[in-house]
Amino acid sequence: MVALRLVSALVLRFLKTFEVLLPKRSTSSEGLDIYSEQPHTLITDLTIEFSCTTNTSSTCALDPLRWHRVEKDLYLHTTKQSAWLDIAETKVEELLVGDLVVTDIALGNLDPSAGSDNSWESRPGGIWIRRSSYYGDIHRAITGMDVLFGTDAVDPRPQWTLMGPSLQLNAQPEVPVARLTIRHGTVKPRLDGPQTRLKPRENGKFRIVQISDTHMVTGVGVCKDAIDACGQPLPESEADPLTVKFVGEILDAEQPDLVILTGDQLHRDIPDSQSALFKVVAPLIERSIPYSAVFGNHDAEGSYALSRK
Repeated sequence: MVALRLVSALVLRFLKTFEVLLPKRSTSSEGLDIYSEQPHTLITDLTIEFSCTTNTSSTCALDPLRWHRVEKDLYLHTTKQSAWLDIAETKVEELLVGDLVVTDIALGNLDPSAGSDNSWESRPGGIWIRRSSYYGDIHRAITGMDVLFGTDAVDPRPQWTLMGPSLQLNAQPEVPVARLTIRHGTVKPRLDGPQTRLKPRENGKFRIVQISDTHMVTGVGVCKDAIDACGQPLPESEADPLTVKFVGEILDAEQPDLVILTGDQLHRDIPDSQSALFKVVAPLIERSIPYSAVFGNHDAEGSYALSRK
């Protein structure tokens, strides 16, 4: 009943005011919206640090004023060893002409510069970076890095690119693979971005789709109770890709003006909520459909769950 009252309140609020559910456009002097936020720092180096779980706060000899850690254990807390992506950043205004910034990243065993004039530097985890002198050309520089998990991971954020190969960490096969996602330069404005106000269609109608209990996990997950059109049980299969496909089909069939996610978007006690949540909202962002969400009980359950604050 509490969840129902929350949903009803949300629907009434949006229908009365047609408020924006996705970020409003900025009134910056450049005339760009939130999709073109100016980066404050450029990435100048990166590494992977390995440590035992009893000393996860160690940053060795890394300067804490320049380096920061992506707070995700690359082994997803499945072993006594932990691994962390550490990134060195410098503010744009502090860079000098000719300073080195990271402009490209590759993954694999082989040196990408073999047989070419390009200079690549090796880093742990099968990472290769290429650094170039900075002359004010932000569009060439890497301005953001993150880690997502699973072969089915997606990154729906504008201007972010999820790298295909995974990091080489020798993790157990059942552990969802760790993958780098990177952003180059400033985010360009999306021509198909959300409008500043919601409004009914020409016929006066306003269509809402409610999506509940997607129960996404970190990695593909396992669907153990699927049935066919006749109600007969199906063999076990990968769960999340089927859910994403089904959500996309519903959105294409219904063409909603608004989607409300009404809880349990994530399964309980999953090791990386961001990877799972991105899979939920990616079909909406790809179709530029406004959405809003409320938490269910599972969304906030577990040591690494989303905070309600």
